[in-house]
Amino acid sequence: MSVFRRFFQVPADEKRLFLEAVFFLYYSKVLFLIFPFRFCIGKLKPAARMDGAPDPEVVSKIRLAVSRANRLAFWKNICLVKSFAARLMLQRRQIGSTLYLGLQFKEGKELVAHAWLRVGDFFVTPKLSNRYKEIFSI
Repeated sequence: MSVFRRFFQVPADEKRLFLEAVFFLYYSKVLFLIFPFRFCIGKLKPAARMDGAPDPEVVSKIRLAVSRANRLAFWKNICLVKSFAARLMLQRRQIGSTLYLGLQFKEGKELVAHAWLRVGDFFVTPKLSNRYKEIFSI
């Protein structure tokens, strides 16, 4: 089945979320390419200022939209870009979330960085491994 045919079979609210995810993935990628990290992080509101109740259905739809948009992106997105885009989508809906940055030693020599996003106990972008040690959260 073609991509376009599948797109038209998806409900309208999921289409809007998909298009929003494409926009925020592109926005996040450009932001991280042009500006320093501290400026990019300044675009995020603290989670304490967002008082919207996290609706599990909305959060899972945002997770799905970011995943779908990432598959169709013609550029390679790293975990930080995906987490940042999902955080901006949640921020628009006043849903508080926590963006984590972590490190892990791979084979005892190499440091590997990873970013993930959580809303309560739900991972919007996956942590992938419990071996990542959190070094920063916002």
